[in-house]
Amino acid sequence: MRRIIHIVRKEFRQIRRTKAYFGIIFLAPFAMLLILGSAITNEVKDVPVVVVDGDHTPGSRQIADAFAASSSFRYVGTADSENEAKRLLDDGNAKIAVIIPLHFERDTGDGRTPTVQLLVDGVDGNSAGVGLGYATSLLAGVQQRWVIEKRVPALLLAANGGRAVAVRQITVVPRMWYNPSLDSKPNFVPGLIGILLIMITTFLTAVNVVREKEIGTLEQLMVTPLSGLELMIGKIIPFTILGFAQMTVSVVAAGVVFGIWMKGSLLLFYAMAAIFCLSTLGVGIFVSSLARTQQQAMFIAWFIMIFALLLSGFFVPIENMPRAIQYLTYVNPLRYFIIVLREIYLKGTPFRFLWKEALAMGVIGIATLLSASLRFQKRLT
Repeated sequence: MRRIIHIVRKEFRQIRRTKAYFGIIFLAPFAMLLILGSAITNEVKDVPVVVVDGDHTPGSRQIADAFAASSSFRYVGTADSENEAKRLLDDGNAKIAVIIPLHFERDTGDGRTPTVQLLVDGVDGNSAGVGLGYATSLLAGVQQRWVIEKRVPALLLAANGGRAVAVRQITVVPRMWYNPSLDSKPNFVPGLIGILLIMITTFLTAVNVVREKEIGTLEQLMVTPLSGLELMIGKIIPFTILGFAQMTVSVVAAGVVFGIWMKGSLLLFYAMAAIFCLSTLGVGIFVSSLARTQQQAMFIAWFIMIFALLLSGFFVPIENMPRAIQYLTYVNPLRYFIIVLREIYLKGTPFRFLWKEALAMGVIGIATLLSASLRFQKRLT
């Protein structure tokens, strides 16, 4: 144990002498959290929309005015025909074209089913789907206002035993839990904390070990009575402490900058992070055993983290991925840690609902760390 403590002290002295580490550990994560937390969003705003008014009635003009007044859309104006609207879509000047047919208001007043056609630019599938949802919701709101303003009874008559029965329209009142405003930041910012943690611990561990190979100090340590396991533990502990320090800075920044404070247990948060770090540190040690230069270590670590990030469910829901890819995500510890972060941050979920994620991260972490340890010791010998 005393020899491990000496290694830990040596690592901290080396980190203190390398001034660039302070920027990497503290300033870079803060800047990334600030910029990415503000930039990454699944909201769709300022969708350019054009309206083809084929009816030219007060009702059709109300629809055009509703799109013009909405903050979700950027009203391009009206088009004289459907072909002109299609040309605007082809040119990229509009993303959605609203086609209001002739006799639209007459059909509405006669109790018929009025039809409004929406032409949507589907190149960006996610934005197209969200924009279509916004447009559909806006049209439903306009129709609801007509019912209220014109006092049109929302009744349907159905024959039942020779007599008319009134069937009332069901009014849906949605309530959003945990994120009432549907703001994307509470969803993305906690995930960013996990991404920053895996970047810092994996990168610094891999680069630091490889750096000692390059300058020759690793060979000097090999001739000491230190075993390979003691050397690895001594190198892991400092970066674990630095990873937790960086994570604490990120937690404070998320609260101060974005107003997103943790609703759950802080102790559970750090305990889950410790389990997660088993895998990230293991990956760092494994990368250091493969690379011969710091540039190689950074490239390999970045290559691995890109896959971990894309298969974590941070950007794309795992349920939307192909079935074969979904199976690959089960060996990705970041998948489980992002779930844990969002559950603890937004819901305050206790451990009894998160033990499966903890077990999965623990198994992956131990397997990763043991594999990295065996390869690291093999390279030393």
